[in-house]
Amino acid sequence: MTTLRRPLSRLQPRRLAPILLGGGLLLAGCGGGGDTSPPTAPAPAPAPSLDLPFSIEELEVGDGAVAVEGWLVAIGWSGWLYDPNVADHRGEPIGDAPTDDPTSFRIGSGQVIPGVDQGVSGMAVGGRRSVVVPPDMAFGAAGTNTIPGNATLLYEFELVAAGEVPFSATDLVEGDGPVAEAGQALSVAYRGWIYDLLADGNRGDLFDSTTTEDPFQFTLGVGAVIEGWDQGVPGMRVGGARRLVLPHDLAYGTTGNSRIPGYSTLLFEVELLAIE
Repeated sequence: MTTLRRPLSRLQPRRLAPILLGGGLLLAGCGGGGDTSPPTAPAPAPAPSLDLPFSIEELEVGDGAVAVEGWLVAIGWSGWLYDPNVADHRGEPIGDAPTDDPTSFRIGSGQVIPGVDQGVSGMAVGGRRSVVVPPDMAFGAAGTNTIPGNATLLYEFELVAAGEVPFSATDLVEGDGPVAEAGQALSVAYRGWIYDLLADGNRGDLFDSTTTEDPFQFTLGVGAVIEGWDQGVPGMRVGGARRLVLPHDLAYGTTGNSRIPGYSTLLFEVELLAIE
């Protein structure tokens, strides 16, 4: 695979435009009431205020882990404009994600609108919920290019997977050479994936790799690489391999880069080849 040169550099991140997932789950950096879609069409006319409170209806109680703030979750979902004039209140659809290709986010990180954060929090894996989200917990008075201002939304969520997924550094192979310390120049081979709750070994999309024949070189502990590497690589021995799990605040943050979406939790497998 063609590698990114300076693949872990924090010096020149590319700021991604704010993203709407299916038009209906807001990834942050955008605020809850701003217009975040490309200006290709006028925004819909504001909806009449329904003055409905936020509410949750349990459709099916799951029997798996219970998702709480800070956990990484994967959900299947469908969303509609709330319509009081139809029996099931499902108005115009605003987006969806099937359970076999779910949407992932970290609860309480500000990735999604508050109504989605609160609507998923406390769900058990395998459960299903119907959630009514008023405008002040959704897209506010301004709406988006596809969602009217003042719109009350109706979602149905199914929690496919959930996990705490904190920072971790786990030795896969214990080396027998010198120990890596801050200030040293290191030579490593590595592979990096987007962390995926559902993938084998949590290895989602592979976004970069190097080899022993064409290693990556950097100085440890001086900010030359993302913070999770400066925290996770010290203590490795030459000849060893380590698995690093890095939440977004120790990786590429809320903005991501050209291959990594904002808020991504990352998984690396790193082999320490030499200390210069």
